[in-house]
Amino acid sequence: MVVSQKYRILDPETGKLDNSIYADEQIYQEELEKIFGRAWLWIGHESLVPNPNDFFLTYMGEDPVILTRDAKGELHAFLNMCRHRGNRIVRADDGNAKNFMCAYHGWTYSSEGKLVSVPGLQEAYYGELDVDNLGLVPVAHLESYAGLVFATWDPEAPTLEAYLGDMRYYLDTRFNHHDAGLQFVGPVKWIAPFNWKTPAENASGDNYHAILSHRSSTIVQAQRRGLKVTPIDYAGQPGRRQTSPGNGHGLLSTVLPDDSNVAPSGRQQNPQTPREKADAEYAQSMLPEVEKRLGAWRARRVQSGNFNVWPNFWLGIHLALPRGPLQTEVWNFESYDIGAPEEVNRLVRQASVHGAGQPGGLAMQDDMDNWRGVSFSGRLTTGRKYPQDLSMGLGHEGPSPERPGVRVSDAFCSEVNQRSYYTRWEEFMNAGSWADIPIDPIQGKYEGTATFRG
Repeated sequence: MVVSQKYRILDPETGKLDNSIYADEQIYQEELEKIFGRAWLWIGHESLVPNPNDFFLTYMGEDPVILTRDAKGELHAFLNMCRHRGNRIVRADDGNAKNFMCAYHGWTYSSEGKLVSVPGLQEAYYGELDVDNLGLVPVAHLESYAGLVFATWDPEAPTLEAYLGDMRYYLDTRFNHHDAGLQFVGPVKWIAPFNWKTPAENASGDNYHAILSHRSSTIVQAQRRGLKVTPIDYAGQPGRRQTSPGNGHGLLSTVLPDDSNVAPSGRQQNPQTPREKADAEYAQSMLPEVEKRLGAWRARRVQSGNFNVWPNFWLGIHLALPRGPLQTEVWNFESYDIGAPEEVNRLVRQASVHGAGQPGGLAMQDDMDNWRGVSFSGRLTTGRKYPQDLSMGLGHEGPSPERPGVRVSDAFCSEVNQRSYYTRWEEFMNAGSWADIPIDPIQGKYEGTATFRG
C-alpha cells in the first residue's frame, strides 16, 4: 500500500522544481491513484465508435477500458476486466460485437455491460450467483465535448464543463469548427523511456525548445518547401503565446493582427507547395462555416497550436499513458474534417509522418531524447540534489483583455504553463478528495469573441 505524503515540488517564488517526481516509484503509484483515479481523462472520440455495438479499447492510466456504443446508440466505458477472475475480456483494439466473452471461463457481457451468460449457472452455481451485480465495472462519469470523449473513475468529480473550463474556447478551434464533424484514425502506438509528465507539460506550451531542438527539422522542412532558412531570433518571435486557461491546462496561442492572411483551424497561412495551396483553398472555403460556429474574431484571429488538457491529452492528438516512472506508452491519432478533399487529408498524414505523429518523425525524435534526459535526471545520485529551474517569465504574465487565459505571457517564451502544470499536480497529489481540489471559474464571454459552445 502506498503511504500518502504532502508534496511541495514547485517553489512558486523561484520556479524551482524537484526532479524526483519523474523517477520515484512511490510517487508514481500515488499518481495512479490520485491523478488517474480522479481526473477527467480523454479516452477517445465518438467517431471511433460510430455504429451500434462498435467498441474501442483504450486506457485510463494503467487500467484498460472498453469504450463502446450499445445497440441503442448510447456510449459506455467499462473496465476491461472480467468480474469472475479478473481476466481481460476484450483483446482486439477495436471492432463490433453485441457481446464480450471472457476467454478463461466464458462469462459473457453485453455492450451495455450486463452479465448475460455464465456457463453452468444452474449446475455449478445452483442458480445462486448474483448476476445482476456482476456486470462490467463502469466509469463514474462519461461525457463528450466536441466529439471528444472523457471519463473519470471518481463519482465526486465536477462536470466536464467545469473541469475543462476556459480550455473549451481553444479546443473549439481544433475540434468544434466543422458542421460535419471530424473523423479520428489511429492510434499509432509506441513505448519510450521517459516519464509520462514530460511530453504533457512540454506540449502545454514549451515554445523555448522548438527554435533550437527542432532546428534541423525546421531546415529540412524549409528546404522541402523552397523557403529561405532564417537565423535563430528569439526577439523577433511573436508574443502572447503561452496561455494558461486554468485548471492546469495549457497551450500555445497567438492573437494574429487584423491583416493576417489567416485560415481557420491552424491551417497554412503562407502556402508554398501545390498541396499546401489546396489546403489553404479548402480552409478559406470553410471560413463562413467556421465563423458561424466560433464567431468571426475567433475564427480569423485566434491561432491555437500545441496544447495539453491536464493531465495527459497533448500536442496534436496524443495520449501519454503511464507505464512506470520511466516508461510511457505514446498514442498518436490523426483527425480529418469529414468531407475534406483527399489532397488536404494527405497533407495531414505527411505532416504527421515527418513531424510528431510517428516515433521516427523528425520532431518526435528530438523531443523523445530531451524527455528521456529530463526524466532520468530524477534518478541521478548527484543530479537529483539540484532542482530544475522553471523561472522563465515568472512575474511577467497576466490576464489577456481579448480572450480567456488568466495567465498569458507577454514574451515569446515563458514557463508559465509548466508552473501551472506542476501546481495542478500538487493540488491533486495533496488532496484528500475532489472537495480539496480548486476549480478555476469560467470567464465566459469576451468582447469581440464568440461565446463558448457547450
